[in-house]
Amino acid sequence: MKRAGFIVLIVVGLATAAATAAGHETATPNAARCGGTLWRLKTFSDTGRRLVRLSPEVTTIGDIGKRAFPRPVPHLRRTPFQRQAWEVVAQVTQYRLENGGLRLVLYDAGSYLNAVIPLPSCLTAKTRARPQLAAVWKQFVGACAQPTSSWQPLGAIAYVGGVGFWGQKRTIKGAARNGAELHPVTDIRIVAGC
Repeated sequence: MKRAGFIVLIVVGLATAAATAAGHETATPNAARCGGTLWRLKTFSDTGRRLVRLSPEVTTIGDIGKRAFPRPVPHLRRTPFQRQAWEVVAQVTQYRLENGGLRLVLYDAGSYLNAVIPLPSCLTAKTRARPQLAAVWKQFVGACAQPTSSWQPLGAIAYVGGVGFWGQKRTIKGAARNGAELHPVTDIRIVAGC
């Protein structure tokens, strides 16, 4: 009996190794594949997701960039910025695929802001507004182009809605200096350019 159990264990182990080697890994959302330690916040599947008002407040990229950077950077939805969906009109100057999503660089009136559309495969059963988030991905990719990991120029004009998110302060072109982002993007309406 022990011998039969041992043989079954070996067969299961070999089958698992063969499936992994053949690239048949499961696509279960996780931090390593979906954006790091804050992936649940980024995919709207965190415990505070119900605190967010999804009816967007219209604002500008410049006004978002004037908000004070919170210390420490919140890992929970504790600031008013994180508990509100926002909408801006912007030019999408470039985009690229990265760990967990599609990063858009938004520009308007001399100010920049990043917005991120999560990968549909990173959305969980707990993701709030999951069909809406998946539709944003489908709309952008269907209207504009297939994203790659390299930056691609675009120039599209769009209404972009998303939930407030605090990332790290950045001084690189294309990111808000105060670390503010729209992450996840909850709505996109392309006016021209794709």
